[in-house]
Amino acid sequence: MVGVPGKYKGCNTCRARRVACDNGRPFCKKCTDYGRECGGYERETVFIVGTPDDKGRCSSHPPRNQPSSKKSKVTEARQVEKLNFIATEPWQPAWMDVVSLSSAAGSHRVRFVALQTDLSSAIRLGSGSARRNEVTLSLGSPRALDASPTFNYDPFSMKARCLIYLPPKSNVRQSPNGNSEGLCLFLYEQNSSAVYSNEPPWKSPAALNDRIRGPGPGAYQSFPEHHFFARVYRPNAIWAALLDRQPTFLCSPEWTVVPWERHPRTPLDDLLDIVVLLPSIFSRADRVTAMEASGARRSKAKDLLISCINIERQFDIWYSMVHQRVDEQGSPLYWVADATASGAQVPFLDAFNFLSPLMGLVHVCYWGVLISFHQCTYALIEAIFEPGSDDTSIPSMCDIPPGVDPRKYQPCQTRVVAANLCRSLDFTLQTTGQPDLLAAPFFLVSSFYNSIGRFVESDLERQWCAGFKARLDARSREVGSWLEERKWIENKQFG
Repeated sequence: MVGVPGKYKGCNTCRARRVACDNGRPFCKKCTDYGRECGGYERETVFIVGTPDDKGRCSSHPPRNQPSSKKSKVTEARQVEKLNFIATEPWQPAWMDVVSLSSAAGSHRVRFVALQTDLSSAIRLGSGSARRNEVTLSLGSPRALDASPTFNYDPFSMKARCLIYLPPKSNVRQSPNGNSEGLCLFLYEQNSSAVYSNEPPWKSPAALNDRIRGPGPGAYQSFPEHHFFARVYRPNAIWAALLDRQPTFLCSPEWTVVPWERHPRTPLDDLLDIVVLLPSIFSRADRVTAMEASGARRSKAKDLLISCINIERQFDIWYSMVHQRVDEQGSPLYWVADATASGAQVPFLDAFNFLSPLMGLVHVCYWGVLISFHQCTYALIEAIFEPGSDDTSIPSMCDIPPGVDPRKYQPCQTRVVAANLCRSLDFTLQTTGQPDLLAAPFFLVSSFYNSIGRFVESDLERQWCAGFKARLDARSREVGSWLEERKWIENKQFG
C-alpha cells in the first residue's frame, strides 16, 4: 500500500464549513467575498491498495470494468445466443408428428424423432463456431432397443437429451403449408428393469434419486418436458413394467391426469392409461398361478379374473371411442394394402395400412398388449379348472365368472391377434419417427410364436419375425445416419 498526493477538493475553510469551493488562487473567491480568511489548499493523501492486475485503483474509487477472458466471453456468448423454444398456442397433442415452436430467432415447425443410443458417446461439440450451442452426433451403428426383460432388482431409469435442428434459410425443407421444417430429437438410454416400491415417494430411495420422477407430474406440462414424458419416458417405462410384470408409479391418478392439463390427449394416451394398470394384474397372477392347486388358489384366481374382465371392458369402451372418432371422418381405421406395393412378406401378405402413422402405432401397441393380456387371462382360467387336493367336486363352468368365454383367450385366438400385429408392423416402421417403440410389441409377438412352436406349426411366422428384426435394425441405422448429417442445438437434459 502506497500513499500518494490526491486531488484538490477545496480550501480548508470551505471544507470545514462543508460548502462548495471554487478553488480560486491564491484564495478562493467565496471566502474573500464574505470577508472570511481563506485557509489555503493542501492535497489529501490517497492510499493505493491495488495490484498491477487491477491497474492500481485507489481504495476510494470504484474498480474499473475489467475486460473478461476469452473463455468467459465464449461462455457468455453461448448463454446469450442459446435459444429457448416454447410451443405456440393453441397447444397440440404431444403425439402430433409436427409441432409449432417460437424462439428469439422466430417461428419454427419441427418434426419429432426419438432414438435409443449410448449418450456417453453420442453427442460431441461442433467443430465450428460456438454459436447456439451447436453439437454434432456420433451414433455409430444404432440397433433397435433390446426390450427383453432383465428381471433385475433395479428400478426403471432413463436419461435423455433434447436437441433441436433448424434448417439453414438457404436450404429449407418445405412443409405443405410453406414453412421450413426442423427436427426435435430425443436421444435417450434406459435399462429394462422395473422393480416397484409401494412406499410413498418421500420415503422411497428410488423415488428420491429419480430425477425424472422427483419433480412430480406438474413438471411435465410444457414443451419440451411434456413431449418427452408423453412420447418417450411414459411408453418405455410402461412397456418395461409390463414385460417385467412389476407395477409402476405411473399408475397413480396424478401421473395420468396432471401432465395433460394443458395439452389435448390422443387415443394412444388413453390406451396407456389402461395398459398401466396391467403390470399389477400380471404380478398378482404370477403369484396365484405359482401356488399349489387348492380351493384357496381357485378363489384368488376368480377374484383376479374379475379384475381382468373389468380391464377388458375398459379396452372395449376405448376401442369403440376410437372407432367413433374415426367414423366421423368417414375413413376406416385400417385396410389391406397392395402386397406388391407394400413389400409384405409371407405369411402376412395381407399387410395393413392405416389412416395415419399415429393410428398405426396405436394398433401395434393395442394388439401387443392384448397378446400378453390374453395369455394372463387364459392362465387364470386354467388355474380355476385345475382340481386341487382339497376339492370335493370337479371344477366346472360354474366356477367361471358370468360373461367369460374361455375360448376367447385360447392360443388359437391369440394367434389371430398376433397376426394382426405382424400385419401392422411394417407400415408403422416406415412411418414413425420413433422406431424403438416397436421393440416391445415385437418382442411379445416373437415370444408368442416361439412358445406355441412346441405345439403347432409356426416356422413361417418365426422366419418372418427374424426378417422384421433385421428391418428394424436397418431402420434404426438409417435414422441414425440421417441425424448425424445435421448440427443440433442443445435444449434440455432429463435424468
